[in-house]
Amino acid sequence: MKQIIFRADTISEDIEVLKVDENGNEYFSAIDIQSLMDKLKKMKPIATDNKRQKLIFLDDQYIAFNDKCVVINQQEHKRIVTYQNKAYNILFPNSIYFIDYVDGKIKNIEAYSYKEYEGKETELFKYPMPNMLTENRICIGSAPRSIVNNDYVKALENIIFTQYTHSHVDNIKSFKETIKYFEYLSSNKFPYDLLISTGYKLKDIL
Repeated sequence: MKQIIFRADTISEDIEVLKVDENGNEYFSAIDIQSLMDKLKKMKPIATDNKRQKLIFLDDQYIAFNDKCVVINQQEHKRIVTYQNKAYNILFPNSIYFIDYVDGKIKNIEAYSYKEYEGKETELFKYPMPNMLTENRICIGSAPRSIVNNDYVKALENIIFTQYTHSHVDNIKSFKETIKYFEYLSSNKFPYDLLISTGYKLKDIL
């Protein structure tokens, strides 16, 4: 039976994996998160079509993953978005992404926003951006889908950076037009009081 025992914390980006030396002494050795994911993928595949089954929980950025799905948390930050060939430097809200992937390519992204991160008790709100489909899915369209060197965050950024095409935003109160919404976000703090609740907590989705 193969086993990998590891620990993670919010201070360091590295993961510590338990190893045993030639004398049988146990010790923890630091590796980066991508190396850990590679090691776990080489173990016996998970025999299930359920993308959320047997998720392995990590830290506050890479919340969890398995061989079909990775869950990424991104806290509020400035980001450049584009619409109708115009760039807007906006304050992007706290967001959580469920990224389904197959053979190194993103197949689907389910997205939510939140006000305060409280682990599995985090209250989820609708993702307040244009280009949203039903079931909280992002419309990926022609955006690049490849995951290079297991860099899931970079792959996610490539999709978010791709120009928005929808002229409307439905998942936030008081705004409907993409242009007016982006203009507002370019010069104001994100209006968390206008978020629309999904009625779920993170644990309900996981």
